[in-house]
Amino acid sequence: MLLGLAQPARAQQNLFNIPAGDLTPRGKVFYQHQTNVYGLGDLESKNHFVYGLGRGWEAGLNVLNLKMDFRNRGDVFTVNRDDPGRPLKPLVQLTGQKFFVVGPALSTSLGTQVGTNPLRFGGARRRLTHFSYNTWVWSPRHHVKVVAGPYLSDRGTLGAGNRAGVLLGAEYPVSKKLLLMGDFVSGRNATSVSVLGINYLATRRVQLCLGVLLPNPGSQNRAGVVFELNLLGYDAEDDAPPGPL
Repeated sequence: MLLGLAQPARAQQNLFNIPAGDLTPRGKVFYQHQTNVYGLGDLESKNHFVYGLGRGWEAGLNVLNLKMDFRNRGDVFTVNRDDPGRPLKPLVQLTGQKFFVVGPALSTSLGTQVGTNPLRFGGARRRLTHFSYNTWVWSPRHHVKVVAGPYLSDRGTLGAGNRAGVLLGAEYPVSKKLLLMGDFVSGRNATSVSVLGINYLATRRVQLCLGVLLPNPGSQNRAGVVFELNLLGYDAEDDAPPGPL
């Protein structure tokens, strides 16, 4: 009965770096491309594809840690070949997430992302890695949202540092087309950053995001600028269909 009351996603499925707690409607797709710019010619990209399975489930594919350094005259793509203290680069993951409705404004989800570096890419040794989480979402009205929950992972995804921590995020509308958006990953590992920015709702199916990346103290991460493109395979403002998801 609770799942039958669930609303389909009407915003991005990821904030900048954490799951947003939104469910992709059954039979629909969502794609997100993110590029982090750390300096002139120093880029890193992430790609997320999600498909709604119905009844509170969604699955997808991530391609992460595509590091590009155009300052070098040799290889543009940077590969982590054999350093267990750094995240795998690049990284391909299968994803799955299950959603539960707790109340009119509260929901929760359990998710995991499991994968490895592509076979023989740049001569790197293959390792299996995961990133698992439980997020809780309080959303009293459309586009007003607070996300929080724990995460657990390993060195293949996080590199050196803590393997468990907290995810925090929020979004708030400042106009019909513009949202303030931010998130935070606790700790001192390679994912431990905060991002503050905006989400421009260009159309019902296209969203453009821009943010400032701020490294956590002691994490040795770098500051940068984040560009994000969200493509929805459905109209973001559609009402919920009747019946179970």
